[in-house]
Amino acid sequence: MYMLLDQAGEVVDSFLRSFDDIWELGFIQFSNDCISSLCKQNLYTEALVAFDFLQNNTNFRIRPSTYADLISACSSLRSLQLGRKVHDHILSSKCQPDVVLHNHIPNMYGKCGSLEDARMVFDEMPLRNVVSWTAMIAGRSQNGQENDAIELYIQMLQSGVMPDQFTFGSIIRAWSGLCCVGLGRQLHAHVIKSEHGSHLISQNALIAMYTKFDRILDAWNVFSSITRKDITSWGSMIAGFSKLGYELEALSHFNEMLHHGGYQPNEFIFGSVFSACSSLLQHECGRQIHGICIKFGLGGDIFAGCSLCDMYAQCGLLDSARIVFNDIESPDLASWNAIIAGVARAGWMHEADDYINQMAFDADIAEWKSLLAYCKTHGNVDVGKRAAENILKIDPTNSATLVLLCNIYASSGKWEEVAM
Repeated sequence: MYMLLDQAGEVVDSFLRSFDDIWELGFIQFSNDCISSLCKQNLYTEALVAFDFLQNNTNFRIRPSTYADLISACSSLRSLQLGRKVHDHILSSKCQPDVVLHNHIPNMYGKCGSLEDARMVFDEMPLRNVVSWTAMIAGRSQNGQENDAIELYIQMLQSGVMPDQFTFGSIIRAWSGLCCVGLGRQLHAHVIKSEHGSHLISQNALIAMYTKFDRILDAWNVFSSITRKDITSWGSMIAGFSKLGYELEALSHFNEMLHHGGYQPNEFIFGSVFSACSSLLQHECGRQIHGICIKFGLGGDIFAGCSLCDMYAQCGLLDSARIVFNDIESPDLASWNAIIAGVARAGWMHEADDYINQMAFDADIAEWKSLLAYCKTHGNVDVGKRAAENILKIDPTNSATLVLLCNIYASSGKWEEVAM
């Protein structure tokens, strides 16, 4: 009898242990899936909060794929502090990173600007593939170290790893920073010969490169060769036309893009066409495009709004500029600078002065210097004097301000003020 009871107890204990194991496995699976799901929904902060809670309150074990999602979340947030925290957790855990997770880590450090950390992780990687090399090249390119990016690209080729379209996108951007047309053409030829030369990422990067080189015809030749253009292709070409003084072509291509259908212009495209309208002083065209911008749900966008404010101000429509500025959701410093520069450039110096005084941010020396320069252009002594006083409060040794103020007095015939 007692033997049977003992055996029954052992069965129950075994069952309970199995249940605990199953529950723990289910909890681990659920927790990993929950964090990955949050990351896939771009809820990066929430995913990291969940990770922090589970780490501090449970015996939570993380899969390599979940670590990769968390590292990507830190990349998207550009949070070096959180990225290092997750990386430290990887190092202290029993997790054996695979090549996918390994590739995410230097990519994160590169996007967060910590190139030394990225290099250290890269050097310790047991296996490198094209994604590993591309992450390093992109990190250097994004942080203004174009020569280092090119050196890494050469090392990659020497190691026998061939570039893909993402590598080309990064190395073309690096080459653009060197502003050397000859080298750019050589790289273009290299891209064409590769199996990824016709990929949109490569082609779009080439358009941007030639635009940066002020080679609008070369940019257009690349653009016209693309059989299936995406919104980046159109945006790069329209921005190139607008930036390099081909405003009519920018507006023509914008119109052509809309007629093709299937494309939803983003705030950067609208910014480019508003700038084109501003340069041409075409406020009627600008109004029509403003309506299209509202139709696409970007009426309150900061980037598009800045260009639109400037366009209306340039065309002498101060009331319209004010309305656009007031419609911008949570205007940042760039938005305030846009409305101030717009009205000042148009000659409304007192309005510009009022906007500086209404700013939600403390005006720094750059705003006052800009206002003083426009006062010189438009001969406004009163606002120029106030601007100079504010500059000298911030930087009492700024002699250039005194010279410019004297020039404003002299051009207005106030020689007695110059003598003082």
